[in-house]
Amino acid sequence: MNKGRNTLSKAAELRRRAEDRLRTVATKGTPALTQPDVQRLLHELQVHQIELEIHSEELWQSRAEAEAELEHYAELYDFAPAG
Repeated sequence: MNKGRNTLSKAAELRRRAEDRLRTVATKGTPALTQPDVQRLLHELQVHQIELEIHSEELWQSRAEAEAELEHYAELYDFAPAG
């Protein structure tokens, strides 16, 4: 359970750093965007978000498979006859 909290704190720290960097870039001044530019950027962000969600699902599935294999081999080791 501690591992989950550690992951959440790392994610929160990453988010904070990203927001700090965004603020730094935003204060340097950005050109005004037209409506088509905004729509295109929104579309790109939505596509990227979905790609990240898919990647996240694949990572969680891989992790679950690795943990199942670890448990399987740990049981084989634990119940192997002593040589």
